[in-house]
Amino acid sequence: MVLNKYRPKVKGYLESIVSPLAKLGLTPNQLTLIGFLITLASAYYFSLGAQRVAALILIFGSLVDALDGTLARLTGKTSRFGAFLDSTIDRVSDGAILFGIAYGGLVRWEVAFITLIGAYLVSYERCRAELAGSGSLAIGIAERAERLIILVLFALLNRVELGVYIVAVLAWITVFQRLIAAKERLS
Repeated sequence: MVLNKYRPKVKGYLESIVSPLAKLGLTPNQLTLIGFLITLASAYYFSLGAQRVAALILIFGSLVDALDGTLARLTGKTSRFGAFLDSTIDRVSDGAILFGIAYGGLVRWEVAFITLIGAYLVSYERCRAELAGSGSLAIGIAERAERLIILVLFALLNRVELGVYIVAVLAWITVFQRLIAAKERLS
């Protein structure tokens, strides 16, 4: 939620980046898949224990992932399936990153699992509450962008395990923030 307030301020920059991609004929869904492949490369480098390399690749993959929606709006190719695909790929990417970190022995499996469940619940709660009529439930201290930034920063310091612990705590706080908000709105 913290980073969402900056979206309007960077809109022009994002549009200037995706304009050439639109001219090349790249579709938003193709961009989603390209971002996913880059994120998988990051997960692979995490599995090798190469935290800094993984972090740099994850930065690039996250930037590409942030562009698909802008490309869709700029080209008039927004679709419900595109939004669904983007959200689905985001969940798989989150799992791949945490899997790579755990597989590389950078954090215990149990911690990665708890973190992953928290991250998934943040997304699930928003979707489920909004379908139930709560209005936008984009609230909480640690949405996906914040969680990725934390992992990247700590990986750049070669301490991604601390980042995973922080992400776990913040994700679960966000889960409870959304649970409380949903209870208030849907009761």
